[in-house]
Amino acid sequence: MGLSPTWETVGRDDPIVRDLYADFIREADGPLHPEVVDVEVEIAAGPPPNLDPPAGVMLLGRVDGDPAAIGGVRHLDSPVAEVKSMYVAPAYRGAGLATRLLEELHAVARERGCRAARLDTSSYLTAAISLYRAAGYTQVADYNGNVKADLWFERKLADE
Repeated sequence: MGLSPTWETVGRDDPIVRDLYADFIREADGPLHPEVVDVEVEIAAGPPPNLDPPAGVMLLGRVDGDPAAIGGVRHLDSPVAEVKSMYVAPAYRGAGLATRLLEELHAVARERGCRAARLDTSSYLTAAISLYRAAGYTQVADYNGNVKADLWFERKLADE
């Protein structure tokens, strides 16, 4: 199935973004112990700060007009961007949409002058880890102290 997504920049408080973010948190953080994260509190807080301009960008991907994916990129205190909250709705998985979303986030980071992208994830998210490795990410040391993560990755952003 070949998907033709469209991408739009949206605010992190957009109701569609918040709905997809809630699904993301339930899937990504659901297996965590309650002492690490309260899923409902995290959902209520919404996507991470600094995903709105000027510090960052939140993308919404649509397929045939239907919301299908979200992802954000924000700047760290260096020429490094951080990819955050990537999520593809289950109905749209397996058709390359996550790869396309990651490419769009990389393009945003490059346009903003970033030379590398970082992200964190959890070892039980095996499909995400495979995606990141296939996209050229290599494992690095913990760079942000995120208690929900146990893996950190970085990738150089060459002119592509």
